[in-house]
Formats: sequence, structure tokens, C-alpha cells
Amino acid sequence: MDKEPSLFSRMSPADWLLAALFTAVVTALVHLTFPPHGWLIGMLIALGLLYLAKRRRDKLQPPRGGD
Repeated sequence: MDKEPSLFSRMSPADWLLAALFTAVVTALVHLTFPPHGWLIGMLIALGLLYLAKRRRDKLQPPRGGD
């Protein structure tokens, strides 16, 4: 049975750092554009984009034998 990997699997510390920086930058930019609730909108946008990128990256990586 072909099982999709967990959203948090196969992430290195560098991936976590880049995800946090990306979320912070998007949140700050959207907050500057749409105050006072732009931080929440920016956070939702950033998390959605990170989810799409992670899902696409997982499809491109070959499956591991032990997972």
C-alpha cells in the first residue's frame, strides 16, 4: 500500500530554519500591507505555501525503504 509520508518527516534543521524565516518574512510583509490583522493573514498564507512546497518536495523524493 502506498502511504504518504508525514508532513513533519524528512525535515532537517536547515529546513525548519528556512520555514521559520519564510513564515516570519511573509507575516511581516502582509502585516505592513494590511494592518492590524495582517499578521494573521500572513501566517495563514505562509503556512499554506509551506504545506504545498513540502508536499511537492516529498513527491519528487524517492521513497525510503524503511519508512
